[in-house]
This record gives sequence, C-alpha cells and structure tokens, in this order.
Amino acid sequence: MTMKSRTKTILRWSGISIVSFCYFIGLALATFSFSAFSESESMQFSNPVPLNEYHASIDSILQATGIVFDAAIYRFAICVPLILLIFKKVR
Repeated sequence: MTMKSRTKTILRWSGISIVSFCYFIGLALATFSFSAFSESESMQFSNPVPLNEYHASIDSILQATGIVFDAAIYRFAICVPLILLIFKKVR
C-alpha cells in the first residue's frame, strides 16, 4: 500500500517541524545561563568593581557563551542529518 502525496507531505513537514522545534527549545534552554548571569551580576556594576570580581564576571560570560555555542553547533550537527533522513525516507 502506497501513501498519497498529501500524506507524505504532512508526515515530512511534521517530522521536520518536530526536529526544528526541539532544536530551538534546546537553544532556549542553553541561553538560560545568560539570564542567571544578568540576575546575579547586574546590580553589582552600579559602583566601582574590584578587578577580581570583574574577571570572574567576564569568565562567567565566556562560559555562558561557550554553552550556547556548543549547544548550537552540536544540535545543528544532529538536526540536519535527521531532517535529511526524513526527506529521504518519506518520499
């Protein structure tokens, strides 16, 4: 039994939508490290800041950026083959 073209299209695009949605949810979760930094550090910069606290804040920002970049790169490397596999299997 073969599937109709409309059914294949719905299956293909719903699968791609699910993979994309999971990718963007993963990126949103990775960016929460920035919100934790902004909550804890934003009020401390209203006065002069000692050098060691400044360096600790910069290290925190670099670590949060690294988390987001890692999530974006690795999840992209997973999502693209999944999308291509969906296109290949549902023709």
